[in-house]
Amino acid sequence: MAVLVAVALFLAATGALIAKIPDLVASPSVPTDHAFIYPLLGDPVRWNPCESIHYVVNLGRSPAGSLDDIAVAVGRVSAATGISFVYDGITDEIPLRDRAWVQPERYGPGWAPVVIAWVDPSETDIRFTADGKPAAAVARPWVPIGDRVIVSGWIVINDRDPNPPGFSGPGAQGPTVQHELGHIMGLDHVDSTAEMMHPAGGRVIDFGAGDLAGLAELGAENGCLETPEA
Repeated sequence: MAVLVAVALFLAATGALIAKIPDLVASPSVPTDHAFIYPLLGDPVRWNPCESIHYVVNLGRSPAGSLDDIAVAVGRVSAATGISFVYDGITDEIPLRDRAWVQPERYGPGWAPVVIAWVDPSETDIRFTADGKPAAAVARPWVPIGDRVIVSGWIVINDRDPNPPGFSGPGAQGPTVQHELGHIMGLDHVDSTAEMMHPAGGRVIDFGAGDLAGLAELGAENGCLETPEA
């Protein structure tokens, strides 16, 4: 079952689509509209909310304004979960599907920070697809084999995504990054277009009631966990 945790986390964490969201009838946002990537024995796999989540960013192929988009998205996730985030600066890492989760030469001892990177699809073995369609971004939270606490992860944004930076609309870069951070925290996709965790990002530019309820369950209100040793 421990192996299935890592597999399920990767398979479920696919990102918002490049294509604009079709004209669907918007559904109401309700707190029950959330799902977890891997609910283990009834409890969702999550981070230890009593420790900060560290992250680094590779902006080499990003458009102007991308770091601001990350800051806004991270702030919203932090507010929804009660978990603090620490920005550790710029990295040159280009994530691979089976990224090394401990990289002492690059990041020092302990688990490698979450990496958020804009990449050319030809530079990585990560596939930019979601439900068989081209994807603007994909994410993978990571749980050590035999454990149930998320300790790291990656988000990769397709540098060919034509949508603009900012939060001007559901297809923009800001909501895409925020959607992927939802996966990093442990949220899975839902069917409601009123939620940001809809496979195509929903018809929204911020978390819906269901997203927020799920993030709260993944956050500080459910108490500390023991982070495994790297």
